[in-house]
Amino acid sequence: MLTKTLEWRKANDVDRCLETPISAEHLRHVREIPAFYCGFGKTGHPVYLEHTAAIPWDTILANMTTDEFLVSQVQTLEWQASVVFPEASRRAGDAITQVINVWDLKGLTLSGFSSDVRALVKKASALAQDNYPEGLYAAYIINAPKIFSMVWAVVKQFLDAKTVAKVHIYGSGDKMWTKLMDRLGEGVTLRKEMVCCSKADIGKPEAEYGLQGAHGATQRWISDRIAGRESDFGSAPGVLRRESSTKDIFDIFFDASDDLCAPDLASFNQRSSSARLSSSQPVVESVSASKSKKCCC
Repeated sequence: MLTKTLEWRKANDVDRCLETPISAEHLRHVREIPAFYCGFGKTGHPVYLEHTAAIPWDTILANMTTDEFLVSQVQTLEWQASVVFPEASRRAGDAITQVINVWDLKGLTLSGFSSDVRALVKKASALAQDNYPEGLYAAYIINAPKIFSMVWAVVKQFLDAKTVAKVHIYGSGDKMWTKLMDRLGEGVTLRKEMVCCSKADIGKPEAEYGLQGAHGATQRWISDRIAGRESDFGSAPGVLRRESSTKDIFDIFFDASDDLCAPDLASFNQRSSSARLSSSQPVVESVSASKSKKCCC
């Protein structure tokens, strides 16, 4: 597997994928993905929260090709390896090269898990598993609806047994929250209202706490690096700086086989500089920072 991964990295120029941001048009869709890093678990591993069922898959599929989407995913994985893991290691005093994923399935429906979405998820899962096989420490699936058993029967076919063994499926409510926090520890910046809220309020608690979307943060870091600016999202060792003291927020930290075609990263990296983001363009989440509604837990 290592040989194939090295060949994939060389063929797709993955080592240089953080040198060119995605286009501004694609950024508008990628930064809508409600995924955030929420500090570090008691084992020292970074905690990645993704509201999987709230990802705007239809918009992404309508405006990005599969390769374009996968390129953005590879960039976030590479950003994680280059910035997030070193910071976690510095804090832990030991090498940290894995992440804890929390996948929130609130609002999941069969209609939202269409054949096109399944195909994209399958390719993204295979890409991560095949080329970043040891990157997952543990995964917790929360707010899983009854239909999830059907979805899981499909998804786990894409994963090897070692990965499946790392996945823990929880329900919802107070019991889920207690079990999750027992696993993660009280030191994480994950808060109950982030995973115990209505689907309409997903992302609002994160905005209140000042958390930045994972994929938008990756692109901001790339743009800052190109412009020679010190980035709030990755100037080691101060990777996770605190924001203004006037805000009650925590460390900025925004996180899954068939023979599949790899994304054309080589062609992507040869794009002209005109595709680069304007240095003045901010990367901000579109969610409102207004107070969250009553939690459902």
